[in-house]
Amino acid sequence: MKMKTIMLSTVVALAGGSAFAEEITPHQFKVVGTWGNLSSWQNVEQPFWSDQIPAATGGAITGDAIPITEAGLKGTEVMRLLKLGVFEVAHGLGSYVASENPAIEGADLSSIASDFDTMRAVVEAYRPTMDKIFRDTYGATIVSLHPWPASMVYCRDAIAGIADLKGRKVRVHSATLGDFVEGAGAVTVTLPFAEVVPALEKGVADCAITDPVSAYKASWHEVINHVFALPVGYSITFTAVNAKLWEGLDETTRTALTENFAAMEESGWKIAASEQDMGVACLTGTGPDCAFGEAGSATLTVPGEADKDARQKILDEFVLKRWAARCGGDCIDAWNESAGKAAGLAAPQPES
Repeated sequence: MKMKTIMLSTVVALAGGSAFAEEITPHQFKVVGTWGNLSSWQNVEQPFWSDQIPAATGGAITGDAIPITEAGLKGTEVMRLLKLGVFEVAHGLGSYVASENPAIEGADLSSIASDFDTMRAVVEAYRPTMDKIFRDTYGATIVSLHPWPASMVYCRDAIAGIADLKGRKVRVHSATLGDFVEGAGAVTVTLPFAEVVPALEKGVADCAITDPVSAYKASWHEVINHVFALPVGYSITFTAVNAKLWEGLDETTRTALTENFAAMEESGWKIAASEQDMGVACLTGTGPDCAFGEAGSATLTVPGEADKDARQKILDEFVLKRWAARCGGDCIDAWNESAGKAAGLAAPQPES
């Protein structure tokens, strides 16, 4: 019921823009989204293009929108295709495109925030830097940023704390999570999301990291036995629009889109926060009844103060230092003055 309320309130908010519909220039955007079987596409991106923006603009703005799973693409490819003009709008994860420019990781470094409020402050502080990076790298502008529920660790064998990760093979989906895992004494395994279940089944990976809702919807609960509920990151989804197209829109059309993207972003933050505990409950059978299907029976380990201290130590000694080496001095200065201040952190200048 809570999810329906969030989505309904968003539709109502967006519909308020319909008064401007007669002044909006009609356009059907070519859009690529995130994974079709996961929450960001199902509850944020797809409803925006199929229902919310058409309703808000009297049908003037629509989207020919498909998820990357339907398009047969990898998360690393979406911004390259937007730059080439194959798509006009792309929803994606910054961690998947950070290989193009490591500064993109700055909004989503592992363990820089332990709650949604801090993460949102970091994202807002770093947004101007992110936008400049996307303009310089892809010829695109960022129009929204929203998170997934917190990434956590899921293992086949018992895990009582961070110390138990030592020596285990852990699947990650970003360089910064790899830094965290290696800081914990584990071995990183990089695999596409669709290959995680067989990798866990065959022992190619002992553990894996993602958010609990995505883990449940991808049936990880069928192959893992333990959930270690320590937040180690909040994957941030960007929405980027071709900058030349965006700036060529008339003011009324661009204003309507800006307002509606802002409402979509707000919905994304609310949905991620509302789903996090439910995802854990669905994997473990603890807490409220699972709203997504039959609950799994993985054992839940709640992190203690020692784990939080260990996470901070890994952040200071591995995550920030390694990212600083990838990103460089000017990048670190910009981060420390924006995202770093919001998080109460300072990344060190890379060693020469």
